[in-house]
Amino acid sequence: MNTIKHRFLSVALSLQLSACSLLLFGCNLPSPQADTARYFTLSNPVAVAGDGATLRPVQLAGHLRGRTMAVRIAANEVIYNEDVRWAEPLDDAITQLLRARVGSTGAGHTVTVQISRCELVRAEGNSVQLAATYTVTSAAGAVKRDAFTASPRTWDGKDYGALVGLIRDAVNELGDALAAAAGGK
Repeated sequence: MNTIKHRFLSVALSLQLSACSLLLFGCNLPSPQADTARYFTLSNPVAVAGDGATLRPVQLAGHLRGRTMAVRIAANEVIYNEDVRWAEPLDDAITQLLRARVGSTGAGHTVTVQISRCELVRAEGNSVQLAATYTVTSAAGAVKRDAFTASPRTWDGKDYGALVGLIRDAVNELGDALAAAAGGK
């Protein structure tokens, strides 16, 4: 009989100690931190004329495919700003902007774009760089290949909304070049 009573007391004491340690452990948990991430999109949805060139979905360099913004800090080094994120996949956003630019020009042409740079380059004075190669194929099968580098733009390092605006301007500049190559402007 004493053994049953002894086991019961032992189990009861173990449960009390476990409960106390859980309470003490819970007191040492760090408090939740506010999410400091900001989410950006390149533009609002736009209507696209359907009688122009066909733009295939844009292909991005591998380092640009994530949701966090890529920042180049050296020629071969990229970091990701965890507090600045794309609200949508960057390739989808760029494709949408470019379709708005080429959608009413170059009927019968097919345009393919590969983006190699679309980033802030801290190593070059906070320059915003967009570089791409593209192919325009006519309905008759003629192929035109070219490379594009956006005009120089510099970010003041203060407002990430302004940085996104500079990137959007560079993408729109690429769109104008594609429209011209497809026979539009």
